[in-house]
Amino acid sequence: MTQKLNTGSHDLPVSDALAEFMNTGWADTHRDDLAALPQAAYTAKRRAALAARFPGERLVVPSGTLKARSNDSDYRFRTHSAFAYLTGDQEPDDVLVVEPSGEAVLFLRPRSVRSAPGQAGQEFYRDRRYGEFWVGRRPDLAEAEALYQIACAPIDRLDDVLGGPARVLRGVDASVDGRVAPGDGDEELEAFLSEMRLIKDDWEIAELQFAVDATTRGFEDVVRALPAALGHRRGERYL
Repeated sequence: MTQKLNTGSHDLPVSDALAEFMNTGWADTHRDDLAALPQAAYTAKRRAALAARFPGERLVVPSGTLKARSNDSDYRFRTHSAFAYLTGDQEPDDVLVVEPSGEAVLFLRPRSVRSAPGQAGQEFYRDRRYGEFWVGRRPDLAEAEALYQIACAPIDRLDDVLGGPARVLRGVDASVDGRVAPGDGDEELEAFLSEMRLIKDDWEIAELQFAVDATTRGFEDVVRALPAALGHRRGERYL
C-alpha cells in the first residue's frame, strides 16, 4: 500500500513532467565503506541476554515516533533508551524484533528511492517528515546492517512476523501496540529492560568517563577565564 506523503495543504501539485525530471540523473550514493558502530559488539551481547531471559518468546522493542511541534515540523527525535541500548540505532519508527529462536531483526524505513514511479519517487523532495531533502540522509538496509551488525528488513514487512503472541515494550509506538494484543508479560519485559541498563558495560563506562572529562575541561576553561571576566563590563556574558 502506498503511504500518503507528508506535505503541506498549500503545496502546489507536481506535474508529470516535473516528477519525471526529478526521477532522473541522480548519482548512486550507497556507501560500502561504513564500519560497525563502536558499541555494536556490546548491543549484540545485550540482545543475547534479553533473549536468554525470555527463551522461546518473541520480543518487540520500538524506537519511538516523531512528535509534531508545529504543523509540518517535528521536535528533534530522541529514540527510546531501551531500543538504543539494544541496537545503537537512532532513527524514528524503527522496530527491533527478537524471534523465539533468539535471532534479532531490525525493521526500518528504507531510504527514499529517487527513481521509483509515483509517490515513492517523490518522497525525498516532497515529504517533509521523511524526505531526505528535508530531514537528511538515513541508511539503507545494507548500510544499516553494516553499522548495527544486525539483520535488517523493511518496516512494511513487520506484519509478517507479528502474527502470533509477543511481549511488546508498550507506550512507545501506538502503531506497534495496535498490532499485538496486550499480554501480562509486557510489564515484565519493560522492567527487565530497565534493570539491564543499571549495570554498565565497558563501552558505557568509557562514554560516561568521556562526559566527565569533557565537563571537567569546561569548568577548567571557565576558571581560567575568570580574571579576564572580572575586568570586563559584561563579565558573566564573557564567561
